Amino acid sequence: DMEKTKKFHHNLGIIMHSNCEEEDVGDAIFLIASQINYGEEYTLKNRELRTKVAKLNMRAGKRALDGYNHKTAYSFLETASSLLPVDHWESCYELSLRLSILTARAAYSCRHFDEAESILQRIFENALSTKDKLPAYSLLGTMYQTEGKFV
Repeated sequence: DMEKTKKFHHNLGIIMHSNCEEEDVGDAIFLIASQINYGEEYTLKNRELRTKVAKLNMRAGKRALDGYNHKTAYSFLETASSLLPVDHWESCYELSLRLSILTARAAYSCRHFDEAESILQRIFENALSTKDKLPAYSLLGTMYQTEGKFV
């Protein structure tokens, strides 16, 4: 049955992840994250696990983005974002900042310009310093140049 299948894949991914949590596992990160994501409802029940899986999806998304696999990157990064708690800018600031920049880059690379701009706006509203906002300003400048918009 579908529930057992989802739980099996989720548990398999959790076991794989626990064996290599902080290691660079290469492209295996896509398999690990996908297994866990298949049973996403099991992740949603546990706040600590949600943050761990969000970080895992962020790593997978960054790897995909670095490999110019923009759609895959966007998918992993969107999943990571969906796992963050409502108060994520307060409770996990660094993760929120890094994830937002990566997601905006992936959205831009997939030509989802409105989505990228919306994410950048949230960064401008929530980032605590000008230094933290710099990557967002840089991407916004690139986007405006690409789209022929000038401020």
